[in-house]
Amino acid sequence: MNDIKQNVAKCWCCRLSKLMKERKYTQKKFLKEYKEKYGGGTQANISRWLRVGSKIENGKTIGFPSYETMLNLANFFGVSVGYLTGETDYESFEMEKTCEFMELEEKAVKAIKGITSGESVNHLGKHEAREYTSVFKYLVTARSFPTFIRKAREYADNVYYQKHPIKHIARAAEKIRKDLLDLAFQCIDYQCISDDEYGEIDDFKENNVEPTEELLEAIRLLNKARDDDYVEEGIREQNVKLSEYELQKIYFEVIKELVQEENLPDSAEVSKC
Repeated sequence: MNDIKQNVAKCWCCRLSKLMKERKYTQKKFLKEYKEKYGGGTQANISRWLRVGSKIENGKTIGFPSYETMLNLANFFGVSVGYLTGETDYESFEMEKTCEFMELEEKAVKAIKGITSGESVNHLGKHEAREYTSVFKYLVTARSFPTFIRKAREYADNVYYQKHPIKHIARAAEKIRKDLLDLAFQCIDYQCISDDEYGEIDDFKENNVEPTEELLEAIRLLNKARDDDYVEEGIREQNVKLSEYELQKIYFEVIKELVQEENLPDSAEVSKC
């Protein structure tokens, strides 16, 4: 039980401190605004709230504030008490339900809120929040937008496979005995041919290597894998370029839908004069 209380206290301190840092609150500034909103609180209170679970001089442990104070703190930062105590990783019940409904992480939902509220657009964005909300609405409801998302995923796939290609030669090497593999790599470009212009060429004989069937099969596997790697490298590069082009094309289709005449009054900052 003590371990559970310690973990809850640790989470409380960590999240309360994090919320203060995110909002750039010093203890002095936080106290001033807290007192203005709730009519009470001291510097000593804040120090205790940030050190819940810590041992003090008399050997006692700093306990949690009253539940009323916990509610005030949660309300002040726009989160739930459950978030502060670690019962949930969502800052609020509404956020949890929104994330579940949209099947998005909280970070993504906050990013959307930052756009529609104007907060993440610029320092005066809140004054144009209505226009930003309209632009976002027409963007995600555009007929072409689902296609844009699909093309973006395809582009991500192609970039991923370009950066993390299947190594055919490594796969082929796994099928060959270690001692034979080293020799096969050594002989991978050896030839044993005869033609009218150059006469007989036997790299195996010249290097005193016995071209056993097992060695020749290993060389064949490595050569095929090397060729596959080379061919697929070109295909991957072509796929990336093609998906970039398709993504840009559908992007402009989405933009055209966004600026349709019927959408402009809501999306544009129209003069009220």
